Amino acid sequence: MSKKKLARHSGETKSAASKTEALRVLRLAREAESRSAGTWGENSVGEILHESSRSVFVQVWKGARRPDPFESKTRRDLPHGTDWAAMIAWVNARDASAFLCRYVARNLSLDEARKIADARIAAHRAAGYTVVNPAPASP
Repeated sequence: MSKKKLARHSGETKSAASKTEALRVLRLAREAESRSAGTWGENSVGEILHESSRSVFVQVWKGARRPDPFESKTRRDLPHGTDWAAMIAWVNARDASAFLCRYVARNLSLDEARKIADARIAAHRAAGYTVVNPAPASP
């Protein structure tokens, strides 16, 4: 590699490293702010959206990995407040290729995750979607 290419490559590597470091600093700052506010935790919020039927299922679960509705689960592995049977019936009644699964938020306390899930449920209802969840995420 020529000196000119090596110098340019070295500069690009330093640039990428500095961007990565800047993002890490921002992430740690947000994490510290969240911890001090009491909203930090190990819960996630997500949605399963079926656009053609304008229906949605909002989930709260523990951990980063989205629960798979088709894996066998023990009672303790189920997402918080999820009516598993209602979700499975809803998924089975629709075209599987039309589902859109997305994260809404993660690394939340259970209370904060439930607040966000309730807000998403209300927003979907206001937008005219059918919310499959039988009840709000909060107890």
